[in-house]
Amino acid sequence: MVVAQKRQYQVEQLPKPQREVKPKPKAKPKAKLATRVKPVILVALGFAMAFLVVSRHATIAENHQQILELEKRLDQAFKQSELLKLELAASEDLKKVEEVAKNQLHMYYPDQTQIQYVELPEDGVEQKQAEVAKHQETDIWDFILRLID
Repeated sequence: MVVAQKRQYQVEQLPKPQREVKPKPKAKPKAKLATRVKPVILVALGFAMAFLVVSRHATIAENHQQILELEKRLDQAFKQSELLKLELAASEDLKKVEEVAKNQLHMYYPDQTQIQYVELPEDGVEQKQAEVAKHQETDIWDFILRLID
């Protein structure tokens, strides 16, 4: 084995490019809490306002639906009222009442033997006398006799 001779090589060193010394940027101060929170608060406020507008619109729509339903019920009530007025007018007719009494209820005019006349006292004096007579009949002895029987 043969050993190679040592040779010296001249290596030229290329000049190193000089780096431009850039001044170090100053350290940015950390963003303050207010600058980070402010956009979040604005977005939340926007959502809250949109929610209020939508909820108000929903309330208005619900009230409108209730009004429509109440108007339908009112129309039905008016129709029923008109029908009842017609029925009342028909039932006030005496000939119609007489027909219903005879045909459906089998009612007839009373005979002379079925009529009884009652005379009512006209004065307050006669009423007082009738009350006194009633109280006289109910003395203590009559009450005891009725209890024994």
